[in-house]
Amino acid sequence: MKNLIHICTIFPLLFILLGSCKEKSATPVDTTVSIAEMVDYYIVAEVRNIDRKLYVLSFAKDGNIVKASAHVRGGLRIQEANLDNGTFKFDHNSDGALVFTFSLEKDANGKMRLKSYDLIKNGIGNNMSHALVVKKSEVTPILNKSFWVKTLGFKLVTEENRDVLQWIDGKRYAAYKLDNYGFKTNQDEFMGIMVPSWTSHTSPVMLIESGDQVTIGTTE
Repeated sequence: MKNLIHICTIFPLLFILLGSCKEKSATPVDTTVSIAEMVDYYIVAEVRNIDRKLYVLSFAKDGNIVKASAHVRGGLRIQEANLDNGTFKFDHNSDGALVFTFSLEKDANGKMRLKSYDLIKNGIGNNMSHALVVKKSEVTPILNKSFWVKTLGFKLVTEENRDVLQWIDGKRYAAYKLDNYGFKTNQDEFMGIMVPSWTSHTSPVMLIESGDQVTIGTTE
């Protein structure tokens, strides 16, 4: 009889213990993006049907607002940046002729990504080949690092406090850095941007624009 009493006492305790061991529900991840977070990122876009093929959008805090800088080879536009339901738009000439649109979100791990992107030219879309949002702290620094376009090598170096784009064939161009991820030459010959991957390239590469072409510079 005593054993039966003990068993009857133990069973409810087991149910309580087993119930407490159930896996707790994961805390939902907020997938929305705020404009303040964009200062840690930059957006790279390759476009078509316009003269300049490579666009880079960076973000910086300016007092109580965030400003976006759109770098192209030979040009720069700066505007106040805002997000509307996760969508960022940049009207390049402030006249509606070239409007960049990027829809941003975070994945389940909190990593930012692009849901969609486009360039609207004179009211017509589908003018963007590829785009990527990149966290600055995760990019490979480019200074003094050698890259190769087929058999032609180049690197960005600093000489007497000045940045220089130096090619293996001896050609040299005065340049300046875009943070730790890119550069532009002073006379608009080249613009280069580092990305962790690009289209079929799954490892870090340098995108190089010269003339009307964008080529890939690899570290191998």
